[in-house]
Amino acid sequence: MSDWIGALRRGLAEFRRRRVFRVMAVYLVVAWLLVQVADATFEPLALPEWSARLLIVLLALGFAPTVVLAWIYDIGPQGVARTPLPPPGPTEPPAPADVLPQSATAAAGVAPAEASVAILPFADLSEDHDQDYFCDGLAEEILNALTRVRGLRVASRTSSFRFRDGATDTREIGRLLRVAAVMEGSVRKAGDQVRVTAQLIDAGNGYHLWSRTFDRRLEDIFAIQEEIARKVVELMRPSCGSAPELDLQRYAPRDMRAYEFYLRGRQLEGRTTAVSWRQAPQMFRRAIALDPGYAHAHAGLADALVELSLWRLEPADTVLEEARAAARRALELAPELAEAHVAFAHTLWLEDRHDAAAASFRRALELDPTLYVAHYYFARHCFARGEFARATDLFESAHAVDPGEFQALSLAVGAAEAEGDRDRTARLAREALEAALHQVEIDPDNARAHYMAAALLLRQGDVEGGRQCVVTALALRPADFDVLYNAACFHAMAGEADRALDLLERAVATGQGFGDWIERDPELASVRGLPRYRRILACLD
Repeated sequence: MSDWIGALRRGLAEFRRRRVFRVMAVYLVVAWLLVQVADATFEPLALPEWSARLLIVLLALGFAPTVVLAWIYDIGPQGVARTPLPPPGPTEPPAPADVLPQSATAAAGVAPAEASVAILPFADLSEDHDQDYFCDGLAEEILNALTRVRGLRVASRTSSFRFRDGATDTREIGRLLRVAAVMEGSVRKAGDQVRVTAQLIDAGNGYHLWSRTFDRRLEDIFAIQEEIARKVVELMRPSCGSAPELDLQRYAPRDMRAYEFYLRGRQLEGRTTAVSWRQAPQMFRRAIALDPGYAHAHAGLADALVELSLWRLEPADTVLEEARAAARRALELAPELAEAHVAFAHTLWLEDRHDAAAASFRRALELDPTLYVAHYYFARHCFARGEFARATDLFESAHAVDPGEFQALSLAVGAAEAEGDRDRTARLAREALEAALHQVEIDPDNARAHYMAAALLLRQGDVEGGRQCVVTALALRPADFDVLYNAACFHAMAGEADRALDLLERAVATGQGFGDWIERDPELASVRGLPRYRRILACLD
């Protein structure tokens, strides 16, 4: 009996998910209205008596096909499309997603942790709709604060910000991101006044757990962020407990205009294009000009300048002095700000002072063990120095800090392979493939997820599945260094040296990339002894 009841409940839940009950209700209401109209108009129009009966019969016959079509198809922002399959049950194999290679399947549905949440970007309701950077920054500050709460799992920015258009049902977001609750909201900003509406929604049933509107001055935005974050923790009890470490106002700027330019800079950095990377430093400079005591802006400027050099967009000697000064000023202003120590480590890395850089990275982790970028960039630094075991540990710890972020786990595979640890490489490859394919399911336009999945599929013996992912990544971003470089790695691993070197040459021709990483990347091992490889690498000097 319990099995029968459980099956019935699952069936009803699937009917609700596919919105079949809603379609049935709409159909019956429209049919009733048509019958009423027919009853009132057919006789005055001198239509035959059987016309009304025929209408009723046709409406009755049309009911079943309508229900079937509602089950199969859904109407979304991209038009009519097949309704996504439900997450597989515990005894069912996972169904392949349309966007994945036929040989690959998305990770099986995982029940969300009791204390788990996704923070969506806030909607911009300002009159000119030009505050997207501010809305994203507001949500990101809350997200970053919540990642510091022990016992609370927070979906990564990469995953949750995919749903910024508001077109996806909250329950579907919860299923895809494997979270129990979803935070969404809106911002209306006018001058120095701001209205923030936030609401926490149960991802299982779509009902509101909490909602509040804040009408405050712009200078109160950090207090608003902190109050929202604390409310999320409170509602997630008893799993999380209290959150005394949430102090978003500690390093707040004195001039809110500086904060806005800082957010613009971080938004440009996050776009990871050559154009946006070149624009980001100017935003941080304007923030500093408005508020010279704003430590985050100094750290942001140092990071942005170092990235320009590491990716060969600017020569090191043109950015190093300014980057070093910005990082040191950030540390003077906020000695216990972990982001400042990461920025300083970046400048030391650029100066080839690698031991000092490692010490700064370690200090950042001591101050904030939950800071993803400290783990991630320290890992990249260690990899570039050939310290593969340490790099693997740090990539894994970065993933532990932010389990929804797939790239650190994928890079850990290469680090473990370079170290020669086969068992660890195999384990990490399985875990990374699941994470990458899950990201592809959430965001089919994420080229990085596609090319990382490609290499991982190849490791599992699925050459054609990996090749399909590479083709997709190149179609999405055909001229970007990271796509070209990782496509080259795939073909090198597949034993296709000419194709690998063609792509590597195109990647280096973009003017980006740095030799330390390329020389130590185990995925290029098969082409490293070829004369053409040496000629290509010489272009990086």
